[in-house]
Amino acid sequence: MGDVDRLEKELEEKRQKKIRDKARHDLCFWMDNAILPFLQGVAISYNEPLLAGVKRLIREKKNPFKPRNDWDRTKEVNYFLTGFLNQPQTKLLGVMARPILRLKTSFILQEIPWIREQILRESYPDLYEAVMETEGGQEWLDSLLLDLTNTLRNYLR
Repeated sequence: MGDVDRLEKELEEKRQKKIRDKARHDLCFWMDNAILPFLQGVAISYNEPLLAGVKRLIREKKNPFKPRNDWDRTKEVNYFLTGFLNQPQTKLLGVMARPILRLKTSFILQEIPWIREQILRESYPDLYEAVMETEGGQEWLDSLLLDLTNTLRNYLR
């Protein structure tokens, strides 16, 4: 491999690392300021702490971003997202999220394992453990992330 090829490879690796680092930062901001507070609110409605509430949602196969006949939190989700995205400090997130939300669902599905195994495991280990130790937790989390993406797509149109 020549010096030019090696340099091009190094530059591409640095570029990919920068993209991943930015994505990690953005996703952690969403987790800290939108997803976790919303899940905390759902857990509080059950008089439970966050992790117990998440385990309950998993066991009961409830997803706040996807309505069921007997359980629908989508009105609360829309209300919460409106309030969240209208705050001056978060308005820019809507603009930043649009290019990601334009990606094909297949690409987003491809990235969910990275979100789960890298971001959640490293930045939110207690939540990761609670999800992964609960039967059906990984599938629930994957569905939650995809449904959140679809909700944001509809919301930010």
